[in-house]
Amino acid sequence: MRAVLRAGPLLLAALVSLVVLDGQFVYDDPSLLIENPVVNGEVPAWGAFVRDFWGRDAGQGFITWRPLMPIVWAQLWSVWPGEPLPFRLLGILLHVFSVAMCVRFVHRLTQSPELAAVTGALFALHPLNTEAVSAIAAQPDLLSFALVLIGCVLALGPQTLRGGSVCALMFLIAALVKESAIIFGPLAALLIILRPGSVEAKSLAVAPVALATAGVVAFQLSLPRAAGVVMITSNVAHSAEGSMHFLLGLHNLGRALTMTVWPHPIAPNHGYAAVELQVGSLAGWAALGAVLLVAGLTAGIWSMRRRRLDWVVALCFLYAPALLQTHWLTRLVTDLAERLLYPSVLGISMLFTIALFRIAHRPTIRWGLLCAAALVFLAVSLPSRRAWTDEDALWTYAVRVEPRAALNHHNVSNTYFRLGDVDRGAYHRLLYTYLIDRFPEAVQWEVIDAIELLPAGQRFVELPGALNPDDPCLLIRSFTAKARQYQPLYDYIVLRWPLRYPRCAPRGVE
Repeated sequence: MRAVLRAGPLLLAALVSLVVLDGQFVYDDPSLLIENPVVNGEVPAWGAFVRDFWGRDAGQGFITWRPLMPIVWAQLWSVWPGEPLPFRLLGILLHVFSVAMCVRFVHRLTQSPELAAVTGALFALHPLNTEAVSAIAAQPDLLSFALVLIGCVLALGPQTLRGGSVCALMFLIAALVKESAIIFGPLAALLIILRPGSVEAKSLAVAPVALATAGVVAFQLSLPRAAGVVMITSNVAHSAEGSMHFLLGLHNLGRALTMTVWPHPIAPNHGYAAVELQVGSLAGWAALGAVLLVAGLTAGIWSMRRRRLDWVVALCFLYAPALLQTHWLTRLVTDLAERLLYPSVLGISMLFTIALFRIAHRPTIRWGLLCAAALVFLAVSLPSRRAWTDEDALWTYAVRVEPRAALNHHNVSNTYFRLGDVDRGAYHRLLYTYLIDRFPEAVQWEVIDAIELLPAGQRFVELPGALNPDDPCLLIRSFTAKARQYQPLYDYIVLRWPLRYPRCAPRGVE
C-alpha cells in the first residue's frame, strides 16, 4: 500500500503527459525554440540572462525575463536539434516532478500519506492542467511550481536564518524559471510564522524570504518592457480603466476559480481575450468573483487564526494565481492564462481531499470517488490534450470551444488557408477583423450566432450586411484593404462580394 501511495500519483501524471508525446512544435514553440538564439546555439547559453525569454536583445525591451528555462532547452537542443520528442519527454518529467513534490509537501504538512496521495492524484489528472502539461511553452510553469513546492517544504523546516535563507534561495531560482512563482513567497512566510516557535527565530527565518520576494517584484517591475505586446486579442485589461478595470478583475477571478472546479468548456488554452469591456458581459462572472473573494478572505482569516496550515496552503495555492489574473496588481500580457492556474489545481485538489477525508471515513468510498474522478478527468480532457499535438488541431479545436476569442479566429483562418479551405478561412478572418474593428463597442453575438447556421461561404457573404444593414461597406472596405496581402483571399472577395454589395466592391471591380 505504501508503494501504491507513493507511485500511483506519479504514474497518473505520466499517463496524462504521454497523451501528447507524439506532438510537434506547436504555436509558440517555433519562436521559443527554433528561432530563439539562446536555445538554438547562435549565442552562448549565458546570454539568456541579458535577453528576453524569447531570445530578443535587451535593447528591444522585455516581454518576459525568465533565463533558466531557455538554458535548459539549449542543452536539449544541442543534443537533439530540431526534434520535438526530447522536449515532449521533458514535459512528462516536469509534470511527474511537480506531482512528486506535491505529494511530499502535502505529506510533510498533514502527516497523512493517504491524503497526500489522493491530493497528488487529483492534481496530476485535473483537466485544467491541460495547457500547462501539454504545451512545451508552458514548461516554465511546471518547473517553477515544483521549485516553489520544494521551497514550501523548506519553510516547514527549522526556524533559523539558515533555513529561511535556503528557502529564499529556492524561491529565487523558481522566479528565474518563471517570475510568477514569487507570488507564493508570502505563503512561505506564513508557513514559518504560523508554526510554534519564538518571535526571534521566526523573524530570522522570515527575513530572507521577505527580502527575496520584494527584490524579485521590484526587479520585474523595473524591467523596460517591449512595445507592441499589448493587444486586445490577448488581453482587454490594458484598455480598461477605473471601475471597468475593477469589474474585469472580478470577472476574471470568478471565471478562474470556477474553472478549477469545472473548466467548461475545456479549451486547449484560455489565454486570449474572450470578453468585452461591457457591463452586461462582465457582470455575471464579476458577481460570482465578488462572492468568492469575500469567501476566500473569510476562510483565510479563519484558517490563520486557527493556525490550520492545510487550509492556509490550499487557499493560497487556489487564490493567488487567480488574483494575479485580475490584473489589479500588474497588467499581464494575456487575459486569463490557463497555464498560470496550474498551482490553483493543487489548491482545489487539497480542499476537495480535506473535505473528502472529513466526510467519507471508509477508505473504499474515498478510493472509489477518486477512481470515478480520474475516469471523468481523463475522458473530458483527452480531446483538449490531444489538440496540443498539432498546430491545425489546436486552433480548429480552440475556435469550437471558445469562439469569442478573436485570436482563435485569426489563427484558425491560417489553418484553413493552409488546408486550401478558403470558404472557412475567409469567414473566420472576416469575423476576426470585425471583432478588432468594433472594439470597444459591444459585439453583436446574436447576429453572429444566427449566421453560424449557414454554410461557410454564405456566412462570409452575409455577415457584413447582417452586422450593419445600413452600411455594410465599413467592414467590407476594412477587410478588403487587409486581404490585399494574401492574393487568394482577395480573389475570393472579388468573386463573392460585388454581386451582393455592388457599391462596396473592391476598386477596379464592378
